[in-house]
Amino acid sequence: MWLRNIVDGSEALALCTVHGLWLPGILLVIVLSFWETMYCLLYQFIWSKMQAEAQINKHVCNARSAYSGSEKCVAIVTGANSSIGYKTAKALGHAGFTTILACRNLKHAQLAQQQLCESTGLDTFWVIELDLVSFMSVQQFVAEFHKTYTQLDVLTCNAGVVFGHYDMTYDGLEAQFGTNLVGHYVLVAQLLNTLKATQGAHIMVYSSVAVCMVCGLDYSQITNMWHFSHFVNYSTSKLALLMFANKLVWQLHDCNITINAFHLGLVATGLYCNVLVSILPGIHDFRQWLWLGQVDGTVTTMYLALAPELAGKTSGYYACEQPTVMHPNAQNMAAQDQLCTFTNVLVKTNTHVPNVLDSINVKEKL
Repeated sequence: MWLRNIVDGSEALALCTVHGLWLPGILLVIVLSFWETMYCLLYQFIWSKMQAEAQINKHVCNARSAYSGSEKCVAIVTGANSSIGYKTAKALGHAGFTTILACRNLKHAQLAQQQLCESTGLDTFWVIELDLVSFMSVQQFVAEFHKTYTQLDVLTCNAGVVFGHYDMTYDGLEAQFGTNLVGHYVLVAQLLNTLKATQGAHIMVYSSVAVCMVCGLDYSQITNMWHFSHFVNYSTSKLALLMFANKLVWQLHDCNITINAFHLGLVATGLYCNVLVSILPGIHDFRQWLWLGQVDGTVTTMYLALAPELAGKTSGYYACEQPTVMHPNAQNMAAQDQLCTFTNVLVKTNTHVPNVLDSINVKEKL
């Protein structure tokens, strides 16, 4: 749409200017936040929630027609008990998928399953516990999944943490990087054979407009707790996710798997509760009014999962159902290789190993 093209063009110009001159990333965040806010304001007057729902229904109907009479399709949505994950799982259920709610909190996941079944009249939603902060939990999830299913048509890497205080995963990794990237990295690796065996599988990776805050990956930000920053570490994890998606494209180029990443812009979800200004009176209500709704955010996820024109069209980065500006470092193949090497080391050891950076010769930002 023309409005999104204007926003993307402005963001691309800002991205080139700030990174070209090595200006502080926070300046770019301010500029991008301004344009995304303008988009939200204009969106309020030009489009409506009903139009977003109609767009989702269009994708759902097209998918039901395409898959009618064929074997039941299977989808996994990480973090499906709330927000965008919940809406995505619901739409996939309507589209005829058996949908696995992969969540760390079983109680919340089972409540979401009950609500989904009641609201849709379908019995195709199932819960399998998955805590991305634990490699053992990922392994147990995959084993439980393979007890019942031999195919996987859609994998939505949606779960994540944002702007949290410094914390570590069960395996000793910085929590934001460990959850947002490494947990999904291990999950995809263990589901890869099933994805390859499924004709025309899709992998969707949820990144963020915040990736533009960093010029590249500073690995000491991940391994040294004294370098930790709420915003920088979150942006680093989301840039790493975007790079991981592009690396997967090269690794699986001959496997008929469609892999794309996306960001939602400014969407009113519960992820921003850790932002300091969220404690101010009225901020929550103001954000709910100004930012895009969760239904609006779900449109892009359903487009990537179900749109027939995207079959085999891979290595894209999308917002509002159209390609958007990608961080220049996300397409750097040398940086992608180093990220994979670094992540493999983290999986085998943990960030407490003193020479974890030396072991892969990482000393600079990439």
